[in-house]
Amino acid sequence: MTGRIVIVDDHELVQIGLRALLTEHGLDVAGQAATGAEGLDLIRSLKPDLALIDIRLPDMSGIQVCQEIRKTDEATRLAVLTALMDKNVVHACIQTGVQGYLLKDLPAEELLRAIQNILAGKAVLDPTVTGYALKWLEMRQESGAEKEVLDLRDVEILRLMAQGWSNQAIGKYLHLSENTIKALVNDIYRRLGVKNRVEAVMEAYRHGLL
Repeated sequence: MTGRIVIVDDHELVQIGLRALLTEHGLDVAGQAATGAEGLDLIRSLKPDLALIDIRLPDMSGIQVCQEIRKTDEATRLAVLTALMDKNVVHACIQTGVQGYLLKDLPAEELLRAIQNILAGKAVLDPTVTGYALKWLEMRQESGAEKEVLDLRDVEILRLMAQGWSNQAIGKYLHLSENTIKALVNDIYRRLGVKNRVEAVMEAYRHGLL
């Protein structure tokens, strides 16, 4: 698995350690930034495959960085790499649509595997914070409201989404146009009451659809 990565973290030792780990395994660290503003500039100019972003930055939070990037860029995968396990931070990150929430105390091998999975299109949440994410999905449901029924095609699309397939790949597999798949995915979001792929897949798992 190859990929161009930007690291946004104000701790020099973290930057050095991450760069060494990633380059040793064939990944290209295209740039490093120590502030949110620098990170935004790098991500916007380099358009990497993945941005690894710390939550605590000197000038703004990593969540704000992700929010700004998502306003204009849906292609770059975003992953938070942090020491925080605060449930409110987890909730905010999921709402932003990040593809990964990783903790800094992960063993190097597990961290590398998680990064490779995110580059492959999968969503990765550290097991330690998965409970927070599921609880948030439950809390955001309207009291007494029932989800609209999904048909077999919807479930198949969800299954492929969970495996990290892009809209284009799903379209080719199902012999449908990419625009049609995009419309179907948006309809799935509406029916499940979610805003992005991470939420949709987690909601599908929670309801036993996958």
